[in-house]
Amino acid sequence: MLTGSGHCQVGYVRHLSELRIRELEKLSVRIQGSINTEKYACESYFDYVCSRNRPLFSIMGHMPQMGDLMQLLTELQNDPEPFEAKQKTLDFFISCNVHHALEDCYRETYEYFKPLFGYIVTKNMLNGESHELDDFLGILDRFVVRFQKDRESNPILSKLATYKQKFKTPRVYFHARDLSREYKDLRIYRESYEHNVRNLEQHRKLNSTYELGVQRTMLDWSMYLFQSRNKPMSYFYSTFTVHLYMMLFNSLERQRDFTRFREDVECLRLPQFVNVLDEARMLAVIYLKSFRAAWIDYSAWINSPPQNSGIYDQENGVLQKYHLDNKRIFFTLYAQNFCEFGKDLAEHVFYLGLKQNKDFYDIYSCGFQTENPMTCV
Repeated sequence: MLTGSGHCQVGYVRHLSELRIRELEKLSVRIQGSINTEKYACESYFDYVCSRNRPLFSIMGHMPQMGDLMQLLTELQNDPEPFEAKQKTLDFFISCNVHHALEDCYRETYEYFKPLFGYIVTKNMLNGESHELDDFLGILDRFVVRFQKDRESNPILSKLATYKQKFKTPRVYFHARDLSREYKDLRIYRESYEHNVRNLEQHRKLNSTYELGVQRTMLDWSMYLFQSRNKPMSYFYSTFTVHLYMMLFNSLERQRDFTRFREDVECLRLPQFVNVLDEARMLAVIYLKSFRAAWIDYSAWINSPPQNSGIYDQENGVLQKYHLDNKRIFFTLYAQNFCEFGKDLAEHVFYLGLKQNKDFYDIYSCGFQTENPMTCV
């Protein structure tokens, strides 16, 4: 079971456990704090979701919250298995705390020793059943099956199919002996923080096996899954599913016939400053297709099987108290991926799919526009 997802018995209200209800309430409070309700969503969605500068998640998750970092490091410290990499992690934390505030040291320890956090997360993940792992693998499986016929011609799909199988047992990538081997040549001294940082930077650039390839993916997915515990499916589809489609379309669109691509871009009628940059035009198509495909997948999940619509309605019943629903969560979390790109680029490129989505207009009472560039690509 995922850390924090409960080793005790929990009560159920129809489909939703008490833990999931509490997480919906916490997520609602965080979303309320991240959006600017003084702005009109239909006029500028960027101002509505980004102007407070408090985006909640990137496509594959932000750094865990401070409470989670403290919990994970405590669990690592209390883990009964002694090994060298764990001791180096704790020694670095001690050296940092001599010079910096406690919260800064939790963050730095996570950044430099993220595989050790993967170790404790995956160890706890396999101590029992986890509906988050089931949901995650279900999304991944449906994605791979949907493009089954294209797998041989597309290395991204082939890789995802392989990774899907590997992630059923992610713990094999975080064995204590392998982690100790990873940090074997790294020297960490409790009394020399600056020396430790230099050594860690050098190690990360030259020696880390967790910066690329399957190990990096297993680590990213494990930490994402930890951050996803008890989250609704609207969160999974607006973050992880969008990530999958971006990987796919980033590969496919760059292989397309340029003449057809140019026709699609002209149909979209992107603003002049976007048309100047080839990469901006490419990203516009990739993000538009990714949004549309993820939204179609989420809509399909809501409608089948019947149990899904029941869960969806139950979640909306909880969210209603906060003037939210699952579709608003989907749109908000998707849009907040692009706050860092600035208003002009976000409004005209990354939010193009939102502005042409009927559900978006209905939810925010915008009045649906009849011209629909979604048919261009």
